[in-house]
Amino acid sequence: MDRFPKQKVLRVTQTLQFIVATTLGILVVSGHINLWSLMVMVFLLGLVNAVDQPARITMIVELVEREHLHAATAMNMSIFNSARIIGPAIAGWLIYAFGIGWAFLLNGLSFLAPLIAYSFIKFRPFIKKPHLGTWNSIKEGVNYARHHPLIKFLLLYLTVIAIFGWSYTTMLPVIADQIFHKDAAGLGLLFSAAGAGTVVGAISMSAYSRRLNPKKLILTGGLIFSTALFIFSYQSVYYLALGLLFFAGFGMAYQNSTIQATIQRSVSDHVRGRVASIQSLMMLGMTPIGSFQIGLISEHFGTQIAVRIGAVMILLAAIILYYLSPKKH
Repeated sequence: MDRFPKQKVLRVTQTLQFIVATTLGILVVSGHINLWSLMVMVFLLGLVNAVDQPARITMIVELVEREHLHAATAMNMSIFNSARIIGPAIAGWLIYAFGIGWAFLLNGLSFLAPLIAYSFIKFRPFIKKPHLGTWNSIKEGVNYARHHPLIKFLLLYLTVIAIFGWSYTTMLPVIADQIFHKDAAGLGLLFSAAGAGTVVGAISMSAYSRRLNPKKLILTGGLIFSTALFIFSYQSVYYLALGLLFFAGFGMAYQNSTIQATIQRSVSDHVRGRVASIQSLMMLGMTPIGSFQIGLISEHFGTQIAVRIGAVMILLAAIILYYLSPKKH
């Protein structure tokens, strides 16, 4: 990742995502989709995302000055989560009006927009760095992250968030059906409430990020998220649950945007891409483990208890991070 210009990397990843996603849409529309072809398409998209995600994270550093990094990261997150609210609504209308195949096809065509946009964005001049070899480069990045006094704590906390924080969304369909007795529309509102909270949280964080200590922002976000999710796990009133998920999303945005910006502000330029790759691994690679653990606990003890355990784990991790990580960063 550190060996190539981010603009070229993003152009390649967007092109590949366009090809794979559009091919998936064509297969669905034509009726030639099957389990194996679907698995191949999803696998290929996962491979491309493994390169695309770190490039996007590090791209922000090349577009803004370091003092504006927190605000830029928060705004990036607010835009991403706005899409999480608007996207399902558009997809639902497309499926209703034209069928699921055309929704997949339009998703593939949507990758053309950022591909065109990257051609107009002015990146900083790329300075080629000496290559140590693939294995040595990976080893250098891992050792840097492992020995950095702050980054190692933030990456561990991201792991806890990926396993115990985001995993509650896996069980939302079950909660919507069994606890609130809602259909797909009701489930969509639950997701939208959490998404709206992340948008508002990210925007407000961008306004206060330069005034407050990042450690306090992360702790505050952890307290808000875990408290809201803990109360949500006891909730049986649907509209109160919507409000609690809004605050859960709000707190999660405070945490994630601050963590991402702090890592990118603290890391040295020569290993930035590799640390971002580890960061992406913690955020995305650990999510399946989170889905497994919450499903396993739900099966044996109930969904609400599983969500409750996740909330407690995030609270404990936030407190530990606050007291054990370096005071100055």
